[in-house]
Amino acid sequence: MCSGSCNSKKLSSSSAVFRQQQQQQQQPAHASMTLRRKRLRLRRRETARRSSDGAEMVMLNLKLYLENRCILAENEMLREKATALRRENLALRADLCKTSPSPAPAAASSC
Repeated sequence: MCSGSCNSKKLSSSSAVFRQQQQQQQQPAHASMTLRRKRLRLRRRETARRSSDGAEMVMLNLKLYLENRCILAENEMLREKATALRRENLALRADLCKTSPSPAPAAASSC
């Protein structure tokens, strides 16, 4: 009879352990769903942030591109002006050399 009572205690204690294990398994599953939802929310926020950052980067890139184009156009215009001034300078030098008498050979070589 003693052995029977021992077996019944083992059975009741093993069933209690089994119930505890089931409860422990259920709790992480519940926490897991909470974590999944939290991760999903974080992923959505991250995606939304990336898309807004992406839009901001596109706008910044466009602004910089347009500013660069303006600078290139201005640079080309200044290059043309510099070329025209150089040509005018050479023409004025040529006229100056033709009209002024050259008393010394050193003065003629400067023209």
